[in-house]
Amino acid sequence: MRSIKQDSLKKNQALADRLLFGLLLLVFVVSPLPLGSNRVWASLALSGFSFAILSLYLMAKAFRPASTVSPNNKGLGIDSGAVLIFLVAVWLSVQALVKVPLDWMAVISPVTARYYSTAFSILNAEKIPDAVTISLERGVTLNSALLTLAVFSVLYLMGQLITTPKQLRFFCYTIVLSGCFQALYGAMMTLTGVEHLLLIPKTSYIGNATGTFVNRNSLAGYLEMSLAVGVGLLLGLRKTHQAKPSQWNWRRVTRKVLETLLSEIIVVRIMLLIMVIGLVMTHSRMGNGAFFNALLITSASALLASGGKRSAGQYRNPGFLLILASIIIIDIFLLGWVFQLDKVLERLEKTTMQHETRDEVVTYILTMIPDFWLTGSGAGTFLYLFPNYAKEDFGMFYDFAHNDYLQIFLEFGLIGCIPLALYTELALVRGSVLMVRGHTGLTRGMGFAATMAGISLLIHSTVDFNLQIPANLLLFAAVLRLPAIAAKLDKSAKEKAGL
Repeated sequence: MRSIKQDSLKKNQALADRLLFGLLLLVFVVSPLPLGSNRVWASLALSGFSFAILSLYLMAKAFRPASTVSPNNKGLGIDSGAVLIFLVAVWLSVQALVKVPLDWMAVISPVTARYYSTAFSILNAEKIPDAVTISLERGVTLNSALLTLAVFSVLYLMGQLITTPKQLRFFCYTIVLSGCFQALYGAMMTLTGVEHLLLIPKTSYIGNATGTFVNRNSLAGYLEMSLAVGVGLLLGLRKTHQAKPSQWNWRRVTRKVLETLLSEIIVVRIMLLIMVIGLVMTHSRMGNGAFFNALLITSASALLASGGKRSAGQYRNPGFLLILASIIIIDIFLLGWVFQLDKVLERLEKTTMQHETRDEVVTYILTMIPDFWLTGSGAGTFLYLFPNYAKEDFGMFYDFAHNDYLQIFLEFGLIGCIPLALYTELALVRGSVLMVRGHTGLTRGMGFAATMAGISLLIHSTVDFNLQIPANLLLFAAVLRLPAIAAKLDKSAKEKAGL
């Protein structure tokens, strides 16, 4: 009877885990659909959905018998990377909720204190509050805190629910399929001339692929990361063992070609082609440039670093070089010209400092940062502060800084930026090490994907605001989480292999 009961508990546990894993994947599928979740209601819905899944998981874990819990999932199971994102959420909550005495604020952030004093005098406040919040617009900062906490929830769930190589591959397929849908949707809108953002007509970026995002650069950023995951998945599906030249004959070659055409590899390769077409049709200058530069930088780094490693075959193998060459030659020089890569080049040629105003925005932000360098002005407050620093004749409306580094530093301050920088650096270091020293092709592929996606979006973030779009922020954090998950799986693979 006990055996039957244990079997029943294990089946129920497996069913609950599959359901929760499916809900986790749904987060990544749904998040880009409502304008990249870049609306207050969509961001709050995304946060609420993430919290609901986390609550279900914690309840299921609380009622799960100790005998059925895997040794890998005992305790909280939160690694250092997830903790860093949690610290960011805590800091944003402090910005929005914790009131600091006005006298203290005058010491910590004199400009913030001056803003409050000016506001109180304009409003003719009968009684000036004794304490104020760090954020100058606590409502939007609180929304950002909830979103960051939702990102932490998703990262935690990834670490708990992705426990096998099969689940990791499934996760990657979900990201690639989502990117493929966005690319197809954006390309079809552009080619047919029927341009709608799912339920509403497009009013801007007509003739450019935007998918379900408002801005073409936001779609480009999303596709950069999806393509990186696709390339990593492609590397993970490949077999690195190669027959000796003397063993090759026309029958073996024919069989290998047919096996490839009938395998998952060709399916993933086709999806990569579709996403590259979508990326080119965004006509995003930095989006296209960042992707192909990140691909070349990561590939070159892998080739150089793998010189003396046992896993060198993963990158020095002719198959990897063929994949790299096919992406560059086929995707750029053939499909690129067919799908209007010339428009991207034309935009690059016509780009001058006289026509661009983003360089002026950078200049203004550099004068803003010293006023809020330590504690920040509060997440989401750039929109309200910028007009006070821009010249009267500037004539442009900017709700984002078009430079993620400067905007995040302005709004989060040094205190909030430190854990963010550590999270990114830790993930890139882990990814770089894993893509060379990983025990399996899949784990090396995940290291490659995280490194490539990180480099690409870090390049793109110098002139755009991808990290201000909730769907892109979530995907960026999740892709950088992959090395930690893959390393855990790699450790288990090594233990099973007796290494």
